[in-house]
This record gives sequence, C-alpha cells and structure tokens, in this order.
Amino acid sequence: MGNVGVFVAHSLAGLPNRPPLTLLFKGHEQLWRWNEVDATLKLTTHGTTENRKGFDVEIQRRRPRDALPSEQESPDSSRTANSTIPSLLVPELRDSASVASVLHNLSGKGPESASRQDNVPSRNHILVLPEVDDKNLPHTESDTQRLFSADYLTDQDKIKKEHQQLEDGYQDASVQEQNEVIYHLIVATKAPRTAKAVQSWAHRLTPQSTILFLQNGMGVIDEVNEQVFPDPEFRPQYMVGVNSHGLKSRGAFDVVHVGEGSIALGIMPQLVTPGSEPVQSLGQAPPSSRYLLRTMTRTPVFVAVGFTPTDLLQHQLDKLAINSIINPLTAILGCQNGGLIYSFNITRVMRLLLAEIGLVIRSLPELQNVPNVNMRFDTLRLERLVVSIAELTSNNDSSMLQDTKAARQTEIDYINGYIVKRGEELGLHCVLNYMLMHMIKAKGTLISRDERGILPFPGSLKKPRN
Repeated sequence: MGNVGVFVAHSLAGLPNRPPLTLLFKGHEQLWRWNEVDATLKLTTHGTTENRKGFDVEIQRRRPRDALPSEQESPDSSRTANSTIPSLLVPELRDSASVASVLHNLSGKGPESASRQDNVPSRNHILVLPEVDDKNLPHTESDTQRLFSADYLTDQDKIKKEHQQLEDGYQDASVQEQNEVIYHLIVATKAPRTAKAVQSWAHRLTPQSTILFLQNGMGVIDEVNEQVFPDPEFRPQYMVGVNSHGLKSRGAFDVVHVGEGSIALGIMPQLVTPGSEPVQSLGQAPPSSRYLLRTMTRTPVFVAVGFTPTDLLQHQLDKLAINSIINPLTAILGCQNGGLIYSFNITRVMRLLLAEIGLVIRSLPELQNVPNVNMRFDTLRLERLVVSIAELTSNNDSSMLQDTKAARQTEIDYINGYIVKRGEELGLHCVLNYMLMHMIKAKGTLISRDERGILPFPGSLKKPRN
C-alpha cells in the first residue's frame, strides 16, 4: 500500500464521527499483508507512532479483459460477475478465529459497517484506492514454496475445510459489498496505474459519484476519460488534490510523515449535458463532491484548502515544475533533495530545464486569460521555488528516487513527459525534458535487469573489430 493511501486513510480515521472507510485492494496478496499487520495502519509523526484500526476491506473482482463497462452500463448491470479468491489458504488464517474474523470484516458486519446494513449504500461512505507495492507481495517462487511447506500443511482436512469456508464466505460477502454504488472514491495509486485501477471499479461509479485523484504529475484525468469514461454524460465528478506532505514508507501499511505540508483541492468543471456550460460553482456540484470536500478540509492533518479550478491548475503547474526538477535529478544523481542545492553544475542544468518548462506553461491556452501568469511562471521565480523546496526537504528522498531504487515504474511520463507532450501540442520542442525522461527510463531498466539477474544471450555481445 502506497504512502499517500496510508496517510489519507489513517488521517480520515482520526476524525470525530468519522465516516465509514473501506480500503480497496487489488487482490488477495494485499489481504495477506493486511492480516500480517493485524489490519492496522501506522503513521509516525515527530517520532510518535499512532496505530489505527476499524477499516473495512474489499478485494477487486477479476473481470474478463473484454468485459469493460460501457457508457450505457448501469452500476447494477455487471454485479453478477463471478468473484474469485486464490486456491491457497492464507497461512496466517489457519486458525478458525482468524478465518471468522476475516469473513466478519469482508461481509461488512463489524461495528464500523453499521451504516451499510441491508446492502443500502451510505452516501457518507469513503473508499480509498491505494497504491500496490508489488515488492511487499508474495510473488516470488520461495514464497509460493513456503505456502506449501509442511509447517502449513500438517492438517490437510482442517485447512481444506477452513479454506472452503473462507472462499464461500468471501464470495457471499463480495456479492453484498460489490453491489453498492461508490459515491466517494479516493485514488492514491501511482499515475501510470491510475486508469487501470479506476477501470476495475468503474461499474460501481455513476454521474453522482466523485473521484478524488491524488497523484504526482498531470494528464491522469485525460487518460481516465479516454480509457474508462469516454462518454461525458456518464462520467463521475472529478476532484484533484495537490499534496505537498513529505511521506516515507517504513514497511507494509507503515508510513513516516517526514515533512508537513498541505493539500490543495478543487472540483473540476464538468459538462452536465453535451453542449451545456461546465459546472463552475460549488453549489452546482453533486452532493458527493461537496461532502468529500468538507471531509477533507475538516481533517486537521491534511491542512487542506479548496480552490477554484483556475487557481488549482496554477498550483498543479507549480508542483509540476518543482517535480520536473527535483524528482528526475535526484533519481539520476542518487542523492537526497538537498544535494541539488549549492552546486554550480546542477544549477546550470536546473536553469536550462526551467527555461523550457516555464515557456511551455506560459504558453498554455488555458492560462491565456489569467492575470500575472508570465510573472508567476517566470524562470527566476520557478528557480527560487525549486531551491526553497529542495532546502526545506533536504533530508528527504524524492518519490522518483524511491521508485528507481526499488525498481518500480516511475511517474516520469506524467511529469517531464507531460511537459514534452504539451510542448509538442504548442509547437515547442522540449529536448532537455525529453532527454531527462529517457534517462530515467533507461536507469529504471538497468536497475530492473540487475535485480532480476538478467544476462545477455550467448552471441548477443559481438567482439569489437580489430
């Protein structure tokens, strides 16, 4: 589970009269890890760790690849699809009490699920779709072999009976849980996996639902519209959050709050009907959007503030410019954020990159009627902004550095790649950002090869000619 997902779910759980919270897991592997940590989220701030429980859990059902929700598909039309769980019994669930506990949570009959009795969806229910940390999941051969070891298979009949109980109970629970309309969905996955993650739950989203996106970079909503909701009439309402909190993982479902920041929130304009004027005022937004905005802003830890779409766009572009410098340079150089300051050579690179980035941002058509845009996105002002953030977070590892070290896919296509894409649309060739984007991808490929121990095929390396 990603840092932002843990941070958001943990903070919302600390509210007085908190709303029901459900964590949406990609598969049974995350459920194994969730049970290993005793269904607990941990957040450490200033050396103090606070544990929080009481979360419901839902597991993504496996749908055929060609069974994608159509624009006319109602939330109820795909609810009879089969749900599956693994053919292995989770080792940590071998005792009857553990099995009963998981079934109790999955069926939504715990004390925190009282608002969903009789399968009536609660309009105050918030679902958090976190990032999947594949490196913490048991995909390796050694883990699979461990599941079949004698320590876990001493009583075959008991295990088979309890496994069947878990499977039957899970399928019954999924029929109940996955029939509900999702009114509030917070997506905290990495940008490259956001569209696919939303697609898995799209059959339960309606135009009255609200999705809050909390990703680095820009361009995610365009992908979601293209791949998941191509028809504007059937799209949910979108909200975007710009998060400046510093977070660092310390293990599965365990995050350290290393830097206090804020979250800028905004409800995106949306066409009510084709050809109509987009929704601009908060009063015109669906009740789900207003409720989610109120809930986020009343959470003290977030320091969340609501903005108009135009103001939020400028906040997004500010952060995009910062991330376009700090993230790739720290990942390539292998240094913390503070390593970028007080270096003549790095400053020269930074200024050349910011000249490209600032030119693209100032040329965006959506900002042409906004006052003081040229001053706000001037190269010198952006440089001062980057240096101040790098100094403020000097002891932090950027998210891209963490991803490259762990051989995970980075968000470079949505950061520098977004600058390159918008520049091409405007007739501007951003060669420096293009080069940086491919350097990050090349480094990720090299690290991934080293981790997996990939060797070249015999004869693939030719001897140099004399």
